[in-house]
Amino acid sequence: MLRLLNRISMPIPTANRWHQKHLTTKPAKSSFSKLMKPMKEFKRNRIPKISVVGAGQVGTAVCAMLLLRNLTKYLVVLDINYELAKAEALDFQHGSAFLGDARVVPCGDGSHSKDSDLVIITAGARPSGKDRSRLAAMHKTVEILKEAVPKLVQLSPKATFIVISNPADVMTYAVQRIGKLPKHRCFTTGCHLDSVRFRNLIAGRLQVPPSQVQGYVIGEHGTSAVPVWSCVSVGGIRLTDVVKDLACGDDPENWWEVIEQVTTSGIAVGKAKGYTNWAIALTCADVVEAMCGGRGKIASVGTDMKGIQGIKDNVVLSLPCLVQSGGISHVFELPLTAVEQSKLEASAEVLLEAQCSLKI
Repeated sequence: MLRLLNRISMPIPTANRWHQKHLTTKPAKSSFSKLMKPMKEFKRNRIPKISVVGAGQVGTAVCAMLLLRNLTKYLVVLDINYELAKAEALDFQHGSAFLGDARVVPCGDGSHSKDSDLVIITAGARPSGKDRSRLAAMHKTVEILKEAVPKLVQLSPKATFIVISNPADVMTYAVQRIGKLPKHRCFTTGCHLDSVRFRNLIAGRLQVPPSQVQGYVIGEHGTSAVPVWSCVSVGGIRLTDVVKDLACGDDPENWWEVIEQVTTSGIAVGKAKGYTNWAIALTCADVVEAMCGGRGKIASVGTDMKGIQGIKDNVVLSLPCLVQSGGISHVFELPLTAVEQSKLEASAEVLLEAQCSLKI
């Protein structure tokens, strides 16, 4: 025992002291840090209780993904149609033994959502008639949000809000204004799905795994979305260094088809089945998983980007953001080309016009 005590009390070897010092010392900021714009009010939270607002096709798909990925043990399914919410919750509860014994609670008036850590809003009006764009049904959806959001915020004042209701960018702006929520705690999954589609399509052309393609789509989660070709890399090789006239000029390889597929594939699915739900549910679950993890994830999600990337107005659009348990902690400013910057500003104008038409 004495020998053991003596060994424990021996001085720490020089090499170990060096490692101990450098592992505990906060790393110095690099020049790259200038591109990471912090959200001043950001604080880390934990995500144990989640409320999903809307028990339609999208809301139910989101619930399924959250439960299958074991991201919550307490899930509230909230819908003004209580019988629908009750039926969906009961259906999940019947299989709770396969879902980590999660508690799934139906709610019609919002009361069970009290003290939620995360509120995911999927409720809204569906586009109908000839114009099935995301912007078509926004005025009906904002009326729904006017009724729901104030009570949700009152019941869960510290919650982070993720908005999926279409059009997601404009509805996020509405929720921020109606609920008086800080922009780091109220955002949309935005172009995260577009970015994943973008990477998948590039990977398919090059016959490489999608995980080996890096790239972002920014701006509107819609037809004016901007592919950031200048930042696309495959296995560390920038695509613009290899492909001539990439998605511009003569474009002999027709790369423009990729972004056309990114911006129209969701509409095509919606026309065929009347709605889209699985891809956006997976996207939402991916963001929530990042929030539940330790260090978070960089994803192209949307919030009020005034003052960042040359945006001069209070416009909700997507840029690469570090998403953590308390919401968005940093926004990354990309080194855009002049053409990409111009397209981003044009996308912002489309969204600003839509925002200004809202009666809030």
